[in-house]
Amino acid sequence: MLFEHWVYSTAIAIIIGMVYYRSTGRDYSWIIIASAYAPDVDMIADPALKKIGVTVLVYGSPISHGDFHNIAVLLVYATLVALLLHPIGIRLVDSFFFACTGFAAHMFEDALVANPAYPFLLPLSYQRFGIGIFNYTRDWYGIADKEVLIIGIIAVVFCAILRTAYEGVGWIKRSIRFI
Repeated sequence: MLFEHWVYSTAIAIIIGMVYYRSTGRDYSWIIIASAYAPDVDMIADPALKKIGVTVLVYGSPISHGDFHNIAVLLVYATLVALLLHPIGIRLVDSFFFACTGFAAHMFEDALVANPAYPFLLPLSYQRFGIGIFNYTRDWYGIADKEVLIIGIIAVVFCAILRTAYEGVGWIKRSIRFI
């Protein structure tokens, strides 16, 4: 679901950026899009660590996909992002909020396509949650599900139209400038 995460997090970033900009005058919605990929680091963590001779076990097993899809890792990740972005002038609260939002967007997107998905509430609960409203199969060139992707693109277009109607086209120029 790597391609879909980019599409859905873009839609979320457009709306959250609009509300946050209206409230504070700052819009770091690019952090949401970048953070939407953070939970999937668990796919490459174990092979990368093994190459340098380190073995990390999560509940007695090597790191596997889904181990970083929980609120405990979300909070650690958002704290690290806030501390890393603070020296370049982004307020701790802003980067923490946007990093949490992007990470949570990824978990929500996974919950949409799988039932059960992952234990998102770990360490509070080990129960796997998911909505599973889509029957996910990579049927678009082997990289994405057509239905999930189409709904995501519709969401991006709708959010962009909504923000443009509210703010005008200035938000597009600001977003491009940050990138």
